[in-house]
Amino acid sequence: MRFDLIANFSPGENIPWPRTLEMILEQCSLAEGAGFTTAWFTEHHFAHNGYMNAPPNPVQMCTHVAAHCKKLRVGTAPIILPDWHPLRVAEDVAMLDNMTLGRVDFGVAKGINERSTIQFSLDADRRDNSVVMRLYQESLEVILKAWTNEAFTHKGEFYQFPVPGWKETNRFFEPLDPRYHGPDGEYKAMYVHPRPYQDRHPPVWLMSNAPPTFKLAGNKEWGVISMAAGVKRTRACWEPYREALAKATGRTDVALGEGVGVCTAFYVGESMEEAVNTIRPSINAYYEFLGGSRPAGEWTKHGYLDIGEEMSAEDENADWFDFLNKRGIIIVGDAEFVADRITERQETTGLDHLMLMQQYTGVSYEKILASWHRLFEHVVPRFSTQSSAQKRQMADA
Repeated sequence: MRFDLIANFSPGENIPWPRTLEMILEQCSLAEGAGFTTAWFTEHHFAHNGYMNAPPNPVQMCTHVAAHCKKLRVGTAPIILPDWHPLRVAEDVAMLDNMTLGRVDFGVAKGINERSTIQFSLDADRRDNSVVMRLYQESLEVILKAWTNEAFTHKGEFYQFPVPGWKETNRFFEPLDPRYHGPDGEYKAMYVHPRPYQDRHPPVWLMSNAPPTFKLAGNKEWGVISMAAGVKRTRACWEPYREALAKATGRTDVALGEGVGVCTAFYVGESMEEAVNTIRPSINAYYEFLGGSRPAGEWTKHGYLDIGEEMSAEDENADWFDFLNKRGIIIVGDAEFVADRITERQETTGLDHLMLMQQYTGVSYEKILASWHRLFEHVVPRFSTQSSAQKRQMADA
């Protein structure tokens, strides 16, 4: 089992950032000691209410943590590509890959509809989903081209590189390299540096709960990380991924759960009672927040029902905590309960990669940290801290 973490949290108030950075680094250092693979960092902007006390720039956060944690990988979960210039992303992530000697996981997403979406680019307005989806896909295409082609060109709906019309006039560069300049000095192809440290480029991870995205990722040999869902809904994504990955790699031994991860809210309490009482209000608030970000209702309770499942009167009347806990979508309890829940998901879905988070408004940092300690001391030792893919890679090395 590969264990990863998201170390930021949602205190509901603006904490001074030097203190926030101390708390994030403390959690990452403990996770490194427990054998975790990657610390992932999300991207949130303009948090005047302190609700999402997460860094606006995950690349910077990765750089900070990687400088202090010498074994832990760092990852973006995700970079919201429509809000970035793709060449900046290509340069910055490749530089980070070199600075960490290849300890980078590159997670990307389109992003949800929120107040930050059009502040960086009018094309990134999520209210026109078809446009922003094309922008997202083209941005990723540009980044991968820049990483894998020494003479890079691109012409798409949103970007053209090099931008036409530039001619080199500096005689210092003569004779001009014909790979990058025409006979008249016109700039016709680009070299983006630095090149990534890892072979070709850092591992690509898409953030999604949509089966077509899983199939695409399998075909490309990318990974996918999704939010926790019901067993049938999870398998409906993972089975097409396994088939696509097996076809792309020519392997017949691709296991269900290989190459995919699940992001899960958890809390390990002193007791079942303490865990439930501590986290219930925060889970209720967090999922109300998520539901409010999707006016079409995708993240109402109906959006979390498993395939073939009907909403019962009991479910309608339940709060978010009981509704999600009943389905194993959150993992909250004492150490034995949490370990058993993880084992259950291993058995029913092939779970082999967990990304754990504690984004709980109104829960003190002391309780968050105590939960991590109980996880590291009493839960993680029941499992290996490497996925089957990691073990295979070590065997092949």
